[in-house]
Amino acid sequence: MADTAKWIARLRNSCPKGWSVRNMRGKVFLSVRSGKGGTTATTVTLPIAWAADTVPETVQLITELHKLVGEGFDLRDAVAKSTQPAAATRPTVTSEWPVLVEKFQADREVLAPVTETSWKRNYQPFLDRIVLLMGTSSPPANARALAIRLIEPWAEMPTNRGKAIKCLRLFLEFGVEECDLPPESWTLTDRAVKQLRGAKAERRTVATITDAEILRLLDSLADTDAANRWRNAIKLMALYGLRPEELNHLVVKQHPTTKQPALFCTYQKVCNRVKTKQRWLMPLPLTDAFSEQVDWNLAGAMAIGQLPLPPLADKYAVRTFLERQKYWLELKQQYADCGEWVRPYSFRNAFSLRAHHLGHRNDVICMAMGHSLSTHESSYEWARDESVLEHV
Repeated sequence: MADTAKWIARLRNSCPKGWSVRNMRGKVFLSVRSGKGGTTATTVTLPIAWAADTVPETVQLITELHKLVGEGFDLRDAVAKSTQPAAATRPTVTSEWPVLVEKFQADREVLAPVTETSWKRNYQPFLDRIVLLMGTSSPPANARALAIRLIEPWAEMPTNRGKAIKCLRLFLEFGVEECDLPPESWTLTDRAVKQLRGAKAERRTVATITDAEILRLLDSLADTDAANRWRNAIKLMALYGLRPEELNHLVVKQHPTTKQPALFCTYQKVCNRVKTKQRWLMPLPLTDAFSEQVDWNLAGAMAIGQLPLPPLADKYAVRTFLERQKYWLELKQQYADCGEWVRPYSFRNAFSLRAHHLGHRNDVICMAMGHSLSTHESSYEWARDESVLEHV
């Protein structure tokens, strides 16, 4: 009995910190604790008998497993790698990873066409880094190790880190299913995805700037031809609740009933393979400090070519211009102190709140803004605390 206690103690004392062993039906049962306070445990039964004469073999295996886990292997993958006959974990050589990326892109196009913008935002940066990592002299040996190295540049950026892990998983699933990557090494498990993706970034609340603030911003712009073009662009976004990119997709049409000039937006936003519809735009005049509606006949001005706009080829042109305006920066700081985010969509949010205050039906507001009711209720301002206080 004393001898048994000795070899068990020797075995347990040989385990790294957080690693422990015990008897499980005559086999060595290994438990590895991690996380804050060791609250997370991963367990596996080793293919070794719980006996005195297997202690050296067990210690050697645990030492190897500890090394592999430190390199990024999942514990079960590490056991499989250490206890099975040696096999090629990467059938592809360095030059084949770029080819695999090309095949993956072609496959994504077949499954669901991806816009150029979406590809550059959600795939290209991560695939480029995968190819770079797999082309080094010591490339990652498995999916988990690759994921750990992949997300390093975005460690403090939850949204991009999540995109990187999602892209990697899709890419490796394609590689395993279509290009003979060995699944035992190149499958990214649900557990690994959850752990490496981390917590989602907190969704920031887009500020709803007031009519008075919009009018003051317009007044603060310089009196030059260039600034007047930007003044027209901001008026359009405020009056019609436009997305910045929609400034490039406006046409004047004759109103079917009144026969007066009216604005029509031809932009169709793609979201999850669904396109929004082209739509008529509904002007909602702002109210000034004297409670008077501000009259901007923008449709009429555009109809006769008297509404020049600034260059808008760059999708971030509106944001870039606003970020150079002193009063806009003051607004950003003012709302940031309250936990809200001032951005070009704040004009759109203001339009939404104005529409609800004016009593327009939800279906009318959603059609005018070019989105669904669910999107409207979850993403746009439709009520404020002040609305309740008016009735208290």
